[in-house]
Amino acid sequence: MRFPKTGSWYRFTAADWQFILDALALTERSREGLAALCDDPEEVRHVLDHPKLFEAVCVNRHAAVLSPALFFFVAARHTLKRIGVEDIEVADYIAVVCADFGLPAKVHETPPSESAGMFYSLDYLQALDKASGSERFFIHVHCANQFLVLTCLFPTFISHRAERRGAPDVNFYEQVVVNHLEAAGRHILAEEFALNNVLTKLSAAFPPVRRAMNHTLREYLHLGS
Repeated sequence: MRFPKTGSWYRFTAADWQFILDALALTERSREGLAALCDDPEEVRHVLDHPKLFEAVCVNRHAAVLSPALFFFVAARHTLKRIGVEDIEVADYIAVVCADFGLPAKVHETPPSESAGMFYSLDYLQALDKASGSERFFIHVHCANQFLVLTCLFPTFISHRAERRGAPDVNFYEQVVVNHLEAAGRHILAEEFALNNVLTKLSAAFPPVRRAMNHTLREYLHLGS
């Protein structure tokens, strides 16, 4: 069971940083100043907030040449700001989960297979019944992350599956995410991992966040259905 390690900007590749400089720096002098800002972990957040970067990454459809870490952070950050979710840690968490658990190889990954065993929240409930206190935290986080990926990246696939097989729809899985985020956020280990605020804020905002992410990724990523 993998655990998300936040801090998307620590995962950017050399090609990502080159892309950021090319997108935002108009002159060689500004390029040097921007490069200095990107070396500062606190300042780089402000650089990544620039609207021109969202245009370069998403509107101009350069996702295929970027790392999942950069693409998903820029997409999530600007999407969430648009609906009033300003906390950068929440956007970072979503980006890390999508990059790590949704698209481990390429950003044009196909939807999950129906036989992949990703759709059964009952399995997690059974595991929770047998889990110790600390194990319950990791199960809650893992379940929330898995269904966050499904609902944010593959809502059309879930809807088609519901229509064909009478399976649960997107709203059902959305509530699964909320329930497990809330449970994880209340666990004592959430504070130890410095995730209690992020999990709590994301659980409260997830329904509109999910819909906004669906819109952005439908417009700019075109994952298969």
